[in-house]
Amino acid sequence: MTAQWIFGADRTALYAAFVAVAALLSLSACVSDEQAVDMGLATQCDSSGAVEKLGDPAGRFVTETQREVCRGPKRDAYTEQRLLLSDCQNGTQYAIGMLRQSADPARRGPDYDLIDTVNREKLRLKVGLTDISTLTSGLTAAGVTVKAQPGKGAAQCEKLAARAAN
Repeated sequence: MTAQWIFGADRTALYAAFVAVAALLSLSACVSDEQAVDMGLATQCDSSGAVEKLGDPAGRFVTETQREVCRGPKRDAYTEQRLLLSDCQNGTQYAIGMLRQSADPARRGPDYDLIDTVNREKLRLKVGLTDISTLTSGLTAAGVTVKAQPGKGAAQCEKLAARAAN
């Protein structure tokens, strides 16, 4: 039955379908990645991070601030920022959630902005007014997500130590 339609006398529908498919293909070739993101057809994520010594009196801590921004369809658009605090003496890294702004909180979890709270506690650690256990328990009590990751963060400590040696 299909072969009769394709090879039959009335090929107008077939040609119309072919032209429609060709038009869609040529249109998709004209849309750049950036335009696809702007139209909500694709998702683009950019991330950045900066590693630095905290500057505490003992020279024990290294920080890395990570920021990820995703643009695209509403359900996929979000901004997240977290602080990775590496304890170079005991080899533990603490992942501290600082910011989440999501277009779809049901998908990624509730939004929060705790940058000021985290920076205040980071400053207290830097000047020696608190230790790491007090910092993590204080941040947890303030509603900040803190995850201890033993054995991580050594790469940042070694990288900064090597840079300081040169």
